[in-house]
Parts: sequence; C-alpha cells; structure tokens
Amino acid sequence: MKGTNEDRVMPMQLSDRNAFLAEVSAADYELLRPHLTAFNLTAGERLQDFGTIVEQVVFPHGGLVALTVPLLNGGGGGALLLGRDGILGAFGAAAAAPAMCDAEVYIPGRAAHMSASAFRWVLDQSPTIRRLAARYNAALMVQAHQTALCNAAHPVEARISRCLIEVQDRCGGTDIPLTQNTLAQMLGVQRTGVTAAAGILQKKKMIGYSRGKIAVLDRPRLEDNACECYWIVKEEFERLGAGRPPLH
Repeated sequence: MKGTNEDRVMPMQLSDRNAFLAEVSAADYELLRPHLTAFNLTAGERLQDFGTIVEQVVFPHGGLVALTVPLLNGGGGGALLLGRDGILGAFGAAAAAPAMCDAEVYIPGRAAHMSASAFRWVLDQSPTIRRLAARYNAALMVQAHQTALCNAAHPVEARISRCLIEVQDRCGGTDIPLTQNTLAQMLGVQRTGVTAAAGILQKKKMIGYSRGKIAVLDRPRLEDNACECYWIVKEEFERLGAGRPPLH
C-alpha cells in the first residue's frame, strides 16, 4: 500500500463508519483495535495488485475503491465497488492467497488497515468475526456474479443508473466526483457509449454533469431507470446480514 498520513492509534469513533467494524461486538472489536491503523485513501492509490500476496486488510470509512481484473493488453472493466459497506483483502488474507483482482481508490476518503497476519490471528480468536468475514466475502461474490451478468445483458444507460446509485449508497451526497472516463472504465465500455447514455439521462433531468463531477438530481427516477441488478444485490446483502450503511 502506498498510503500516507497514517495514525498509529485507530480512533474508536471511526469504527462506526465501516459496516463491518460497526457490526462486531465491543469485546470482538478489542481484538481488532490494537492492530488497526487509520489512514487516508487517496484517489489513484493502488491498495492491491492482481496475483500479489495480500499483505493487508482494509476497512474503508468513506470514499470508493474499485476492484477489477486486469487484461493482458492493459486496462480492465466491470468493476466491483467497495466503500464503507465492506472490507478489502479479507478472503486473501484469511487464505494466505494472492489477490484475485486489482484494487484502486476512485474517490478519496478515510480508512483503517491491519496486516494480513494480524487478521488471521483475530479470525482464530473469534468465531463470530470469522462468520461475519465469511458473510461479507459471500456478499462480494454475489456482487461479482451479478455484475458479470449485468455487463453481458443490460444496456449502458441502465448500467450507468445502477452504478451511480451504488456509488451514492457508499459515499452519500448528491455530487459524485467521477469523470465520464472513470465511469467508462468502471463499466468496461467505450467513453463514447457513456457520453451518449449520460446525455440521455441529463436530458431527462435525472443527472447533471460538469467536468469531473456527476450530480444525482432525481434519485427515485434513476432507481426506476436502473436494471434489476441493483435490487438483487441490495436484497442479497441484506439477507446475508452484510448490508450497506443506509444513506437513503
């Protein structure tokens, strides 16, 4: 990890901003707390690389991290989105396995991390944390499978709508600091396709956009315009007990 501005003592109040940390009991949190270090997520920062050993587990408290599988000729697409609703690196750390994807910060925020070895130790100490981590990993797999289906089956306009409300769920607010280039990378489509679809949404007054920022103007209509994948993933997260912090 290339992050800076780390705080060696993890402030207790940060724990209630990450869904995973907020869900553990006070006793289980005390197992985690000595190993947690708070730091800033910086846009463009790589938190892990495909095929490398997972050395840390990251608990975002804000911002947005995109998980992608790289292509041999560069790039990648169909990103999974991770914010304060989950954890990064838990599966690889628990299994002492290589990372199955790249992880890059798209929207800055605050987070905490701990070493993979410390995370394995905590899992050995607490069956409750072990079960909770397994549920979050299962929820991430649900998102991965549904995203793959969505990319193959649904039009760009519906996928943009889904992506924007998913980002808003994780980051809050109405202004989303993403460019159309970044949105195209997240969806694995050409920039021209995103420009055309975003133009339609803007004409319908669901969104507005300027350089480097997309504004959600009418969330209910954007939800109606999104494909069913948003609701399928949301309901599965809630069924698994790994739901996102409610923002809406």
